[in-house]
Amino acid sequence: MKDDLFQAPDYCNLDELLSDKQKLVRDTARKWVKREVTPIIEESAQTATFPK
Repeated sequence: MKDDLFQAPDYCNLDELLSDKQKLVRDTARKWVKREVTPIIEESAQTATFPK
């Protein structure tokens, strides 16, 4: 898996509004998307197909 170079700056300082538990849920969801969804998107873009 390639390194994720995307950095999303928090321009509105929304992180300050989240609890530690909410940040954990967010980070877990981001890791899952990176692991499970991103490869499908990349492959579909390269082959010009739409995944089922």
